[in-house]
Amino acid sequence: MKFICVYLFLFLSNNTILSWENIESDQKNQISNWLFSSSRNILDGKSVQKTDIIFPQIKSGLFVTLILNSKVRGCYGAFYHDSTDSKFLIEKYLRGALRSDPRYRPLSSEGIENMQIVLTFAAEPEIVEDIYSIDTEQYGIMAESGSSVFILVPAELKMRDQVAQFMTKIKAERIYKFKSYTITFTQIP
Repeated sequence: MKFICVYLFLFLSNNTILSWENIESDQKNQISNWLFSSSRNILDGKSVQKTDIIFPQIKSGLFVTLILNSKVRGCYGAFYHDSTDSKFLIEKYLRGALRSDPRYRPLSSEGIENMQIVLTFAAEPEIVEDIYSIDTEQYGIMAESGSSVFILVPAELKMRDQVAQFMTKIKAERIYKFKSYTITFTQIP
């Protein structure tokens, strides 16, 4: 049964990735504009604007990562979701990346025009024995230590040696990799 569930998740993940890979440039620009205006509204305490954009479905893991001045400033998401509404999920995780990642102070709307917003679509994690065997351009890393779970998407991974040191520091008991597809959005002038 688990094999069938994993296969189904991978099949659905691949369909999600294909639907996001194939979005038209006009649609990508609309999504980019919505992401940045939503970010400003969230940071200014306003409601996120309604939109007519049709977002491709998400049936895989989704993480929203914020990069400001070449540094990660927030990441939020999950492998499994409580909704099938793509806009709702992206807004929820955008809000989390802006305000709720405990590793970073919440952002302000200053300098948001220099920010990149990265959407990472993630397949089911699979266990690995050697962290150095992971291609960090295509895979993210998940580690378990006691009851804690640590997830690093490709946008957060810089050097494998730093990741290996982090895994040692947290005393990772199990390390997983997950296939990822990322789309980076920048402010459109």
